[in-house]
Amino acid sequence: MSFASVNNTIYAARKLVYYLKGELKTVNSQTAQTTTNADESAIRAFLYQMIDAWNRGSGEGFAAPFSKTADFLTFEGTHLKGRKEIAAFHQQAFDTVIKGTCLEGEVNFVRFVNSQLALMYVVIRVILPGQTETSPSRDSLPLYVVTKCDEGWQIEGLLNTRKLTLERQFFLDDFDSLSTEAQRQVTDLVAGLKASGVITPTQIDAK
Repeated sequence: MSFASVNNTIYAARKLVYYLKGELKTVNSQTAQTTTNADESAIRAFLYQMIDAWNRGSGEGFAAPFSKTADFLTFEGTHLKGRKEIAAFHQQAFDTVIKGTCLEGEVNFVRFVNSQLALMYVVIRVILPGQTETSPSRDSLPLYVVTKCDEGWQIEGLLNTRKLTLERQFFLDDFDSLSTEAQRQVTDLVAGLKASGVITPTQIDAK
């Protein structure tokens, strides 16, 4: 290839790069123009709709903002697929292990990837039955993937992550390194301290 041909190729490549950059700017501009405050408000409302349903113990209400094929990854790793499965899973939990708990929380941010795709990052806190303050060990930081269809915005994916300090992680590492019998002794010790009123659940969470 001649020197002139190389220069022509480089020039053409540069023109293509500049063209693509211009197209990217146009797409970003169109995204900004086609997403409105109403879109963001609709997305933010999902969090408060879900909190309200949780506090009422309604699995169906909790799952309502999700699409029929949504993916929900719980904090402990369970993968729920679809609105019906999300509703059934949470209804069982509302009726048993988390019965009487209450949520509170707020939206950290909503970021539009384009006019039909957005991310929402929130913080969630849990009040256990019989308590008046939230339990820090239950704090979570869910990330939502939200899409827009003919019916409007809906949640297509949710990854729930517990907020975990390094101090608590180190404690869990130490606990996991104990024998089964030693773990049972630690568990019994904590249960005994709680029963005697020496420590409260809130104090345990704060450790």
